[in-house]
Amino acid sequence: MTDPAGREETLSTVQLDFNQPERFGLRYVGSDGGRHQPVMIHRGVLSAMERLVAHLIELYDGALPPWLSPVQVLVLPVADQNAEPARRVAGQVRAAGLRADCDPADATLGARIRRARGRRIPYIAVIGDREAADIWGAADDGRVALRLRDGRQLDGVPVARLISEVSRQVTDRSVGLGFDA
Repeated sequence: MTDPAGREETLSTVQLDFNQPERFGLRYVGSDGGRHQPVMIHRGVLSAMERLVAHLIELYDGALPPWLSPVQVLVLPVADQNAEPARRVAGQVRAAGLRADCDPADATLGARIRRARGRRIPYIAVIGDREAADIWGAADDGRVALRLRDGRQLDGVPVARLISEVSRQVTDRSVGLGFDA
């Protein structure tokens, strides 16, 4: 196969191994009644896991599709007083079977957003005072300010919509980020 840089790479392999049967003293009785040493066949349809992951990282330039991304949704509280509502939203996202994390307010919001962008996280949900009041308030469905990896920013996205849209992207194995208008 050819990688994104145009280099040829082998992913799949089938190899004959004469060494391992000899090392383990493996023998079988053949149709001629004699003892013979077998030959092992190693098959790697997707090659080594490391090579496959390296190929995917190169293919997507590190910006893995949502279904492959180690963290699919990162929740950022704007300040310390928004930390508990942010943890609550991250918990809801995790309860829906998605991979979510909450980055505490240990640095400025801008620095944490830059850090998340460097990690190529597909969805960043920001919880400020307005969103925290909605999450803690009487509303059934809290809202978040959402930043997508592609640069789009959506204000007032219901948490239920965030969860359903990301879940759909994951289920469909989509390479896009969704949230079409």
